[in-house]
Amino acid sequence: MKQVVKKIRKDANNVEDNKLLYTLLIDGNSLLKSSLVNKEMNSKGEEYGAVWNMLRRIGELLLKKDFNYCIVTWDGDGSGVLRYKYYPLYKANRDKHYEFRDVKTEYDRKIDEYCKKVIAYHKGKKKTVKRSETDDESFQRQRSIIQEILDNLFVRQFMYENVEGDDLISYYCHNKKDNERVVIVSEDRDITQLITDEVCIWIPSLHKFITPQNDVKELGYTHENVVLKKIICGDSSDNIYGIKGIAETGLLKQFPDLKDKKCTLNEILTRSQEIQDKRLSEKKKPLKSIENILNRVTDGCQGKDIFEINEKIIDLSKPLLTDEAKNSLKEEMYAPLGIDGRNIKNVYNIINENDMIKLQNENTFGSVFGPFERICKMEKKYTNDLLKKV
Repeated sequence: MKQVVKKIRKDANNVEDNKLLYTLLIDGNSLLKSSLVNKEMNSKGEEYGAVWNMLRRIGELLLKKDFNYCIVTWDGDGSGVLRYKYYPLYKANRDKHYEFRDVKTEYDRKIDEYCKKVIAYHKGKKKTVKRSETDDESFQRQRSIIQEILDNLFVRQFMYENVEGDDLISYYCHNKKDNERVVIVSEDRDITQLITDEVCIWIPSLHKFITPQNDVKELGYTHENVVLKKIICGDSSDNIYGIKGIAETGLLKQFPDLKDKKCTLNEILTRSQEIQDKRLSEKKKPLKSIENILNRVTDGCQGKDIFEINEKIIDLSKPLLTDEAKNSLKEEMYAPLGIDGRNIKNVYNIINENDMIKLQNENTFGSVFGPFERICKMEKKYTNDLLKKV
């Protein structure tokens, strides 16, 4: 991906603007994966439908608002490794590859053996949990194509080795300008923890914006408890184990305050003890699920540290970034993009080179790429205005 103009990065970050700015912030891996349902192929038998689908979906959103910036974050090579060090089973259900750490204690040996057994179990269920090699190859190839296209459309892109796109989104939201409003695009419900009065989420499959005003209706509970719920219940999509015997439905039933009131883990633990004490006073059998919460019982490898470990890998208020990613983001978030070499002719050439038949049609080309015109013009103007000040 092309770089920003380095010599005026510093000035760009100090630009003051009292007008509201609007940013479309896209979880690239999430949107592209959900776009793979389009299996359109070229004459070589290569799929390009996901590229077409993702561009079309971004274009539709660009028409909803006059966005100042359009940004796509991507998972870098080795993404997830920063979470593996806390939790070796992270995304093991997706056939992720692990390098087991040097064993120094008996505890470490037991954990590694447990992890190997779980990974082997998931590998044995290829039909239900493992993506096919064809799908993975298709994803990687189409991602390279769309990254090149987006570069020429002046869409900002961030991707760093060992870093996940979610953490880049979180860093951006926590370091945005005061006068900036952000729309995040993702199918990942974890991202809803980032909702504020200035940040909302667009979930493509729902065709809905999730805000502080409708989060309880759409999610079933306030966005302020997303992290707490996952700390306790885990997250099966990322193979994060929670407390044994307690799922989301049961948690909300026992602790209804989670639906519309911000809660803390200490409050849940206190309430859990009250529930057990009340049952004992009524000579009723203690609830096993509540007992498991109090005793931190899990089928995962976190052991008694389950709450602390789950918080570290789930809570995006403290994004896991490498020093390289953090330093680059500080400089490049608002730095102008280099104008030279970016143009719509390059996009047409990329389409022809990859034999994207339907996108070669003049009408289709215009409908897909027309919505990007405003972003192109604004980024060019932004760069030229800053260059004049240098």
